[in-house]
Amino acid sequence: MTEAPPKRRRHFARKWHRWLGFVVAFPLLWLAITGVLLNHAQSLGLNDRMVTSPWILRHYNQLPEGRPLAFRVGDRLVTEWGSELFLDEKALLLQGELVGAVAYKGQLVIATPDKIGVFDGSDEMLLELYDLSLPATPIQGVDVIEGRLYLAAADQFFVLSEDFFSAEKSTETFVMTSPKGLLSEEEKALSAVVRSRRGMPFSRVILDAHSGSLFGWPGWLITDLAAFGLVVLTLLGLRLFPKRKS
Repeated sequence: MTEAPPKRRRHFARKWHRWLGFVVAFPLLWLAITGVLLNHAQSLGLNDRMVTSPWILRHYNQLPEGRPLAFRVGDRLVTEWGSELFLDEKALLLQGELVGAVAYKGQLVIATPDKIGVFDGSDEMLLELYDLSLPATPIQGVDVIEGRLYLAAADQFFVLSEDFFSAEKSTETFVMTSPKGLLSEEEKALSAVVRSRRGMPFSRVILDAHSGSLFGWPGWLITDLAAFGLVVLTLLGLRLFPKRKS
């Protein structure tokens, strides 16, 4: 005797309900846990706790790209990391590719291709020179020779006045150098300081994990499939309810 159609349909629904529930169990559990955490973020202190994982910070563009490179000026480090510049472990307002850094008359002169920043002993920028106040660009390097500040720019050499606002061409030349990589412990120290200062609130990370955006398009896809799977599970579950006999 063949199985009645309604019973066969219930068997089909039960089978797919079981396997679909197995497939979407983890995504639904993830959504449930992160949803509960978001509902209690304030009481759990998640707004005040910071995430400093390098992977998380790179996702939010809070860590510079590439490896840090530096000029050593006495016992100071002037570091380029991505397009950001650091003096020791302090971020500078000056940004761009690092092409030179020298000590000059108790001050620190830092050069990028289109700017020069002059910093005092407290690491504050006293002066920023742009292309309009420079003899030429792009800047290729800086050096101090016999107490005078020299600038290499646009394949020419110039000597700057003590107030930095005037320059004249020079026959004096110098060898331009490039920044070097940091020692392993120096790179770790800089990375730790940057991560500690740019940590993301735990609640923000959980919110993006809940929506799936933390993981890019795979996260969105899994979240959408989990939601769709929940709808199908609900419909299949309703199908399994036995009809009351009249």
